[in-house]
Amino acid sequence: MKLVLVEGLPKYDGVNEANALASALELMTRAYIKRTRKSLRIKPHTAQDKQDFLYWLEKDTEFLHVSAHGVIKNGRTFLSITGGGQVASDDIEKLDIKAKCVFLNACQASRNDMASAFFKACRRRRQMYFISTRAKVPFDEAFLVALLFYKKAFVEKGSSLWRALKYTESLKDIKSEYWFWPKKE
Repeated sequence: MKLVLVEGLPKYDGVNEANALASALELMTRAYIKRTRKSLRIKPHTAQDKQDFLYWLEKDTEFLHVSAHGVIKNGRTFLSITGGGQVASDDIEKLDIKAKCVFLNACQASRNDMASAFFKACRRRRQMYFISTRAKVPFDEAFLVALLFYKKAFVEKGSSLWRALKYTESLKDIKSEYWFWPKKE
């Protein structure tokens, strides 16, 4: 399995979300991978600008994690990239995204226009999942929800995408609400 982590945010308290997730998952998977034949390849990347950000969204991967600032302007959703620029849902839908699961960790990004854009960009896949939050999310909460999701998806015995989705959806102590959108054919 392959997980690409694309970072569009500045460091918070010296922490880069993509690198922090990669480090934590690598630590968690060491013992697990020794017991099984499964392997998890993790590739974190910090986007330098809008073009670099869009380029990395199209990487060949099963799981795509995107960290960015989500903002709503005139009824449309935008992802603000710290390195420069804003990415609109129109920009996303023109891409050729290969992931079967997109986890967009950006405030207020789980809106119909952004979810639809990712589904259109994943046009080659008959089945695809989009996970995002619909409210403002504190950094520590966003990081922990993503880490718990990936732990269930990759690390634990009997791990699977479906178990990870159901587990994360059931978290009761999470202040923000995450939305889970399955692609419908």
